[in-house]
Amino acid sequence: MTIVAVGAVLVLAYALWIWWKAGRSLHSFSERVCDRIRSALGVVSRDEVSVMHEQLHRIEQQWEPRLARVEATATFSSQLQHVSKEIERRLTNLEMSDGPKQPSGIGRILRPRSIVRFGLRVTLSDALWAHLGISRVEDIEDHLIDSLLQGPFCPMCLKRVVGRDRDKPSAVVPAQCRHCGVSWDSRGTLDSPLSLVALKRQVYDNLDQEYRESETIQPYG
Repeated sequence: MTIVAVGAVLVLAYALWIWWKAGRSLHSFSERVCDRIRSALGVVSRDEVSVMHEQLHRIEQQWEPRLARVEATATFSSQLQHVSKEIERRLTNLEMSDGPKQPSGIGRILRPRSIVRFGLRVTLSDALWAHLGISRVEDIEDHLIDSLLQGPFCPMCLKRVVGRDRDKPSAVVPAQCRHCGVSWDSRGTLDSPLSLVALKRQVYDNLDQEYRESETIQPYG
């Protein structure tokens, strides 16, 4: 081992002498040796680390505006969802609200805004009063019936029993509320399953007969 160590020292000294004779500095020799050692160990130098940091910094600066735009878009989308839910809530409240109430001395309401028939709540459009007592249910087309009667809504949670996105001519009214699970036809007065249009036709026929008999519509019946 001593001979090997002495031999290594002599070889190193000879290499340094050759390097010095060639007019090169000891600093450049040490740098070259360090490069060889780093290359053998797979280690990067400080200069390479600095270059990597600069590249990462440039990439970070490029991505920051993009991330800001994505965050702004996500915030705006969340605000839109909140506004959409608020509009839906207000529309539901408006549909469920009754019209102007009559003085306390009058026991009947001539034109209610919202009624309950067959256990379901239905909102009446203003155009309905131009047809009640005049047009029979068999003389009215499906699309007109659908526009005259809005809903139906669950009497418990006041949410739509049939979703807005369903095909109205073929939509079926479920026996229970799809939101709270309340069964609306507890008396079993209607055949099941019942389409949405068929339900509205029965409601209109009920209102038409009531209006022809008394020229009034009761909120509950």
